[in-house]
Amino acid sequence: MRREIVLLVLALALVVPAAPVMADNSVYGSPDVSLSVADDTFKASEAATLSVVASNDGDIRQGGPAQYEEKIKTAQNVRMTVLEDQIDAPIDVKTGTVVRGSLPGASTAPFDFNIEIGNATPGTYRIPVRVEYKHVRAVQYSDTEQPEYVWSTVDERKSVTITVEDRPQFDVVSEGTNSIFAGDTGNLSFTIENTGTRTAHDASVRLSTQSDSLYFGSPTNAKAQTGLYVPTLEPGERTTVSAQVGAGPETAAGEYPVNAVVSYENQNGVTEQSDTLTTGVQVRPERSFELRDVSTENFRVDENEARINATVVNTGPGDARNVAVMLGQTSTVTATNGESAVGDLAVGESAPVSFTVAIPASAEPGTNTFPFTVQYENADGDVRETDAPLRQSIAIGPERDPFTVTNVSTGVSPGGSDSVTVSVRYNGEKPVSATNAKLFVSDPISTSDDGAYLGAMTPGETKNATFTVSAGSGALVKEYAASVEVRYDDADGDTKYTDGLPIGIPVSPSSGGLPVPLPVIVVAVLVVAGGAYVLYRRQ
Repeated sequence: MRREIVLLVLALALVVPAAPVMADNSVYGSPDVSLSVADDTFKASEAATLSVVASNDGDIRQGGPAQYEEKIKTAQNVRMTVLEDQIDAPIDVKTGTVVRGSLPGASTAPFDFNIEIGNATPGTYRIPVRVEYKHVRAVQYSDTEQPEYVWSTVDERKSVTITVEDRPQFDVVSEGTNSIFAGDTGNLSFTIENTGTRTAHDASVRLSTQSDSLYFGSPTNAKAQTGLYVPTLEPGERTTVSAQVGAGPETAAGEYPVNAVVSYENQNGVTEQSDTLTTGVQVRPERSFELRDVSTENFRVDENEARINATVVNTGPGDARNVAVMLGQTSTVTATNGESAVGDLAVGESAPVSFTVAIPASAEPGTNTFPFTVQYENADGDVRETDAPLRQSIAIGPERDPFTVTNVSTGVSPGGSDSVTVSVRYNGEKPVSATNAKLFVSDPISTSDDGAYLGAMTPGETKNATFTVSAGSGALVKEYAASVEVRYDDADGDTKYTDGLPIGIPVSPSSGGLPVPLPVIVVAVLVVAGGAYVLYRRQ
């Protein structure tokens, strides 16, 4: 009964402090919670964190053992709520009640609230806060019995103040198309507005990107960031800024962010910075081209005017201006005309291209790979080139003889002689002159007239070279190997010789008539007849 009376007296003492009643072996007091703001300066039109710091100083009115004093000074199950509906400002609180386990005496704890500040007029604003907790307000203890606790619940209305700064503030209010092709450059443009309340003087906009494949400036002077100058920007004023931006040819298609930070001088001449603004660049795939319908003319060894013909197609994704296709260097041929300009090509359009090369006599016949690159101009008139060459496999044919034998005609037989007519065709591209054909034979065939002058010949022309040959009496009836060599002067006046053009000289069987040729017999008959006539007249 006595313990209950003491606790009652203590309780009355707490609620009637003007006439406290002290009790032996008792401790009483309460937490003393005050509020402050860690950073009380904010900007209009921003999302921020309001960090309310609760400090507990604790108040002991009658002391006792330390453990009981600590128990009394501790605020337990502390809860804090920002009373949004009582704020006289365009401030939205996005966080509800924040709960902390306990707040001992002589300690602090932050209570963070996500807030959004609208277009608030610069100035000071009161933020009402509700604080709730429970605590032990009195302890009765003795050496022989367990301590008795008196609990109390606190529900207070407090407030903190914040300041909305009078300062410039910026926002991206519109953006251009900001689309570029991989492997190319383009224009990044956007409009920023001073949404703050003061003028920004000597402002500069620093652009940066976190992508290694995106850069500012030209490909030969690529930079990870760049700056743009804005002399002044009044509150509510807008300005459009632009910069050259590029993407490497390996850049994957997609949207890439670009960060913008505005630096400016405040009214005191001190340089300040805005929060990071974000805009973006859309990277489209690199322009691509194809070579189709590849064909060749005179593409063979020892040919000075071999030709490659093809069709170039713009396969997208963007139009290309002043397109030119270039034949790359190879160790096999030498380009005598390695560029073919085709003009503008829209997506899906095509145009013919052709190239002329010289193929040396030392080249080996066979299939070789030839690289082609495509150059074009972008919208700014800058010359760009495809990153990877277009490779084509093209076969080099064997060397073609400038002359060929198309026909051999003769009637020579064993032990006899006859003319041989050889039809020679000129296969070159330009006229030649002083053409001579020479016949080469071997036993049992011989020749007494082995040269034939053919004179000037035009491409595709055929002329007959006539020779006289004899076949030994022991010749067999068959075709004997021979060859014809042609000497000629080319279009440049240089004298050239062909290799021996192989031919066959057929030996035909004898017809079986008189062993003496008919003309000889006729002459002999006439001689005999004439002699007989003379003898007859003398008689």
